[in-house]
Amino acid sequence: MKPSEHTRRRLALATLLATALSGACSAAVAAPKAVEAFDATTWPALQQARQPVAVVFTTTDCSHCPAVVEQLARAVQQRRDGARLVTVVMDVPPGEADAELLATPHYRRADRLLAFDGAAAALRYRVNPAWRGVTPYVALLRPGQPVTFVMGPPSAQDLKDWAAPSAR
Repeated sequence: MKPSEHTRRRLALATLLATALSGACSAAVAAPKAVEAFDATTWPALQQARQPVAVVFTTTDCSHCPAVVEQLARAVQQRRDGARLVTVVMDVPPGEADAELLATPHYRRADRLLAFDGAAAALRYRVNPAWRGVTPYVALLRPGQPVTFVMGPPSAQDLKDWAAPSAR
């Protein structure tokens, strides 16, 4: 039985709508275009951001990191305050495997992709002296508020607190 003209038009319209919605969802988070250096000046600059920022410190062999990046990408996408997601790769310096990093699906969910450029222990210490390099390590930053550090995936309460309006 051949589909009717009406059915074909409805399928074509549904396909067009699905394609448009898919594109809109993809466009909501622009994939990073380059791997940026995370050096001694980067952490203080991130802390001065005027909008909330979620920073995920990861390694290329971290098995739990993709899920944490996805969780935070969804949280950022749900916000309406210009929040950003930054992913920092700690075990591959910038310029060494940029194409591979940029093509990795969960890194593409971030607004920015950075890589440690310098002594890893010194960079970690600059972020948080108590941190020993275990990943995923998440920093939730809000303008004018102390940084919230989380080992592993942030809890619902962590994300709720991060979403709360900053006291001005």
